[in-house]
Amino acid sequence: MRIALAAFMLSLTLLSSAGAQDLKGDEAAVALVQKMLDRLGGAEIWSESQMLYLEYSGWRSDPAQPVDERAWRSLAAPDQKVVFEGARSDVTFNMTEDASWLEFSEREPRIFTEEEHAENLDFWNYDFYTVIHNLARGDNRITLTLVEPQTVRLKGPRGADWGWFEIDATGQPVRWGAPSGDEDLEYVYGPVRAYGNINFPAWGAATNGFWRFEYTVVDLSRDAFPLNLTPPE
Repeated sequence: MRIALAAFMLSLTLLSSAGAQDLKGDEAAVALVQKMLDRLGGAEIWSESQMLYLEYSGWRSDPAQPVDERAWRSLAAPDQKVVFEGARSDVTFNMTEDASWLEFSEREPRIFTEEEHAENLDFWNYDFYTVIHNLARGDNRITLTLVEPQTVRLKGPRGADWGWFEIDATGQPVRWGAPSGDEDLEYVYGPVRAYGNINFPAWGAATNGFWRFEYTVVDLSRDAFPLNLTPPE
């Protein structure tokens, strides 16, 4: 019985040590990403979780208005619902494997073209939230390269640019950037704080000032995506 129990415990240890330990790339880059994952609550919880629910309170500059955001983001499949509630107007971004579309409070919905949807699906793989999950699970599509002193660049399949993290000596993400269609996104993030079972930056801001926000709720869970999204007719 003791031998069986020891074997069982060893199997759990091997399972929990997999994932981020299998990341490819520069040894120093892998170590820095592992430090970031540890700082954010650990690779195990980020790799096993399927859902991230977020609430933000922020300010957008065009049009200038306060905006509250609620986001349901699957980490396991490209399912998302992101609701922006502004003082002047509301808009909701929705995405599934098959389609992505916008819903507006003051006009008809807009369904993205096939080309736009393909770009949305591609970006989902390496957006700020999904890519933390993918790094934690040791996604073998990713190769890491260190750019001194503390920036890690991510390459996807066939050398595709999957963005970068600037990570400080304590493992906190300081800046993140990635290509999105014809644009390059870049955000700066505040010091992390506890949100339940993980740590996460307290705030973020696009470096061009377009969107500045505080995270009021960050809930990472093993639950499946809870919403049934259907594109408009």
